[in-house]
Amino acid sequence: MKTPALASFLLLSATCAALLLSGCASEAQSTVASQEAKAEKPKAEVIPVEVAMVTQGDITARYAGTATLEAEREAKVVSEIGGVVLSLEAEEGQFVRRGQVLAKLDAERQAVLLRQAETELERLKHQDARNESLFKRQLIARNMYEQNKSDVATRKAEVDLARLGLSKCAVVAPFDGVVTRRWVKQGQLLKVNEVAFEVADFRELKARLRVPERASAALKSGQTVNYEADALPGERFLAEVERVSPVVDAASGTVDIVVAVDNSTGKLRPGLFSRLDIAYDTVAAAILVPKTALLTGDRENSVFIVRENKAQRVAIKLGYESGNSVQVLQGLSPGTDVVVAGQAALIEGSEVQPLRAEDKVNTVAKR
Repeated sequence: MKTPALASFLLLSATCAALLLSGCASEAQSTVASQEAKAEKPKAEVIPVEVAMVTQGDITARYAGTATLEAEREAKVVSEIGGVVLSLEAEEGQFVRRGQVLAKLDAERQAVLLRQAETELERLKHQDARNESLFKRQLIARNMYEQNKSDVATRKAEVDLARLGLSKCAVVAPFDGVVTRRWVKQGQLLKVNEVAFEVADFRELKARLRVPERASAALKSGQTVNYEADALPGERFLAEVERVSPVVDAASGTVDIVVAVDNSTGKLRPGLFSRLDIAYDTVAAAILVPKTALLTGDRENSVFIVRENKAQRVAIKLGYESGNSVQVLQGLSPGTDVVVAGQAALIEGSEVQPLRAEDKVNTVAKR
C-alpha cells in the first residue's frame, strides 16, 4: 500500500516528464519550420557586369560626313548659231584655255550675210556723202538728209551683227579647264543652243555637306577639314570650310556647308566620293564616359553606376561625342564606376559583381 507522500512524488515526476517531452517536440517543430522557411526564401541573384571608371580629359567635337566633289566652275558649252560641224579641235580629257576653239562650224552662210551687209553699208555711205553736199546747198529736205544718216547707222549695226555671227561659227572654251564630255561629231548639224561640250575647272573643287543645326553653330569659314577620297586611299588633301549657309533648312534641320578642297596635285576629279572630318570645338578637362554605358530613353539619358555592389540608375546630361567617349555635363563625377556591359539584366538595386575589362582578360587567360 502506497503512502500519500509517495503518490504525490510519482505524480509530480510524471508531470515534469510530460512537460519536458512536449517542450522538446515544440522546439523540434519550430526548428523544422524555420529550416523550411529558409529553404523556401530565394537567395538574391548576383549579376556579373563589366564596369569602367568615369574619367576626365580633353574632348574634341567633330563632324564626319560624306560628299561628292564638284567643280566650282563647270559649264555646258552650246552653239550660239546653227551649222554643220566641219572639224573638232578638242577631245575629252584635254586641257583648254579660255577662248580656245573646240569645234569649227560651216561659216559660209554667215560670210554671205556679212558681205551683203557691208555692200549695203557702202551704198548708203555714198548716198550720205551726196546728200551732205545737196543739203548744204538746200537742194533736199532736212528729213530726207536725216533719214539717210539713220539708215547708215542701222546698216553699221547690221554689219557688226553679221561679223559677230561669223565669229560664232566656232565653239570656244568659256574658261580654262578640262573637256569632260564631247557631245558632237564631225559632220553633224548643230542646232542653235544645242550642247556641244562640257568643260570643268579642276583647280577649284568643292564638297557640299548638310550639317546638323547644333554642329553648324560652331563652324566658321577658314576651319581646317580632314579630307580623304575613297579612290585614293592613304592620301590626304588640304581642305577648309569656305562658306556656311546663314539659314537652316526647316524640313531637315540642317545647314549647307561648302568645303574648298585643294587640288594643286591634280589627282582629284569632280564626282569622287569623299569623306570629310571637321573638328569644330575642343573642351579641356571634360568628364568622359564610355559610349557603351549609355541608356537612351525617350526623355533622358542615363547610366547604371555601382555603389556597394548594387546597381543604381542615374540620369545624365550629355555634351560632345568623340570616338568611343561622350562628354557628361551633369550627373556624374570622375572616379565613379559605370556599367558598360550587362545593363539589360539590371534594375534599380540589383546586386552585381563588378568586373573590369582587365579582370575579364585575366579570367580568360587562366582558363
